[in-house]
Formats: sequence, structure tokens, C-alpha cells
Amino acid sequence: ILRKHKGFLQAAYNPSPEVVLADGDDPSLIKKKYAAENSIIDGVMANERSAFLCGIALSGLVFATVRFGPRYLAVKINPDKIKKLKEADEIAEKANTRWIQKTAAFLFEASFGAWAGWRGYNIVSSQNKNSYEEIAKIPLCAGRSSVSEKVCPDWVTLVHKEIPPPFWRNLDDGEECKLNDPQRWRSVRDFSDNCIKRKVFEDTYRKRNGLSPGTAVDIPEG
Repeated sequence: ILRKHKGFLQAAYNPSPEVVLADGDDPSLIKKKYAAENSIIDGVMANERSAFLCGIALSGLVFATVRFGPRYLAVKINPDKIKKLKEADEIAEKANTRWIQKTAAFLFEASFGAWAGWRGYNIVSSQNKNSYEEIAKIPLCAGRSSVSEKVCPDWVTLVHKEIPPPFWRNLDDGEECKLNDPQRWRSVRDFSDNCIKRKVFEDTYRKRNGLSPGTAVDIPEG
């Protein structure tokens, strides 16, 4: 959701003069309207950046360990081993096969390091349960919500009309749930439910205050 709608989110938080003129608001007021949503998104992005950096660090550590660890340990355990290793390298150089060994070793080490980094990122990211819950709360945030305005209609249709109800009943089975990462799926459903709650509030507010359909509504805090 956040990646797909990055462009219009930036436009909402950093409006052009044309948008400001059309809305009749100054930039600071528009940013204030989206402040609650912006705060949630910043928090989620911070969690993702942390997970990504952990993955990068783990990838580099594993790569260095696989590349230099075996030879270091061999020499540390048996100092005479370094001479034999050098002789083996010289023989490979003379046979013109050393470059093949280096290339194959580098590809293996790099691939293994990349895999370890990806696994590390996934593990750290999946432990950020707050990210799922925070994203699901976006439709209920105070003020305006660009994500809700753009995403909610299609999201509600997907969750409540295109995906069959028996699928969602899996989430009510507790430990017997057959879905992978049920917390993520609960957040998907909660986001849709919160979209509906926001729409009901906005429609009621417009009707109560005599506003035309489609008029933007600022959700009050609390």
C-alpha cells in the first residue's frame, strides 16, 4: 500500500502552489490535516528501514565469515597449513584454473550472504507486529487520510467481495489456523473494516452538516 501510493502521499504532504490555491489552504495547514497519517507512515517506514539495515549487516557478516573464516581457522589451528595453501594456490595459478576457483567461490559466498541477508530481513520485519497494526489503523487516524481516500474503495471490495468469507473464517480458528502469517491477514481484514468505519463516519458527518457527497471530512481526534 505505502509503496504503491508513495507519489500521491508526497503530493499531499508537500502540495504544489496549484493545489494550495485550489484548496484555499496554506501548506502548513494541509500538512497539519495529514499529520496523524504521516506520523503512522513514518513509524512503519522506520521499522522497515531497521529491518533492511539488519539484513544488509547480516549479509555482509555472513559473506565475510564464509569467505575468510575457513582459511583463518585452518591456519589458526595448524600454522603450517598456510604454506600448503600457498602452494595449492601457486599450482592452480600455473594450471590457469585459479580464476575459476575464485569466481566459483565468490559466487557461492555472495549468494549465500545475500540469502542470509534476505532471511534476516524477513525475520526482523515479521517480528515488527506493530507495523501491521499501525497500517490497519490508518483509516481511523485523525484529520485527513490520503491512503484511505485512494485505497479504501478497492480494498473493501477485495476483502469483502472478491475473497470468499470461508477464507477469513480461518483467522477465527486460533492455533488451528491454516494461513501463513495470520497476523498479517488479520491486519488486512482490520484495515478494510476500519475503512468502512471511516466511510460511515464521513457520510454521517456530511449528512448532519448539510455537506454534499464527496466533500472532504477532517476526522476529529479521539
